[in-house]
Amino acid sequence: MLGLVILFVITLPIAWLASEFQPNRPLRIILGICAITMSFLVAWGVGALDRLNSNIWYGTASKDLIENTINELETGNTERVVAELRVLGDNLQPTYENRADYDRLVAKYIYAISKSPTLGERNDPRWADNVPESHRQRAEKE
Repeated sequence: MLGLVILFVITLPIAWLASEFQPNRPLRIILGICAITMSFLVAWGVGALDRLNSNIWYGTASKDLIENTINELETGNTERVVAELRVLGDNLQPTYENRADYDRLVAKYIYAISKSPTLGERNDPRWADNVPESHRQRAEKE
């Protein structure tokens, strides 16, 4: 499927350009409409895939935040959890321009509250790679 899309993305504009030197006006119009439509469809598809990636990214970080918060509250670390949630809230600056380092802030929070944090379904989410080594070492020492 992807190969077919790439084929159309490459060949339609070239065919449209080549048709501009031909006397067949309806062919030029059809190829032009198809080439422009294909560019809009590709842009829409890339945007949809990026949104899915963001959903997975935020979902994983949020799930880990919730699970670790519940675990620490159940073990009685209420003061540390509240203090670190305040730090997280103070540092989080939501914006439409980027992801506001949400993954990094959540990872710092998780390592600050937990000696053995629960990370993702397989204990190794991609977003946790951004955690500074100092936070990992501090969590291991406690």
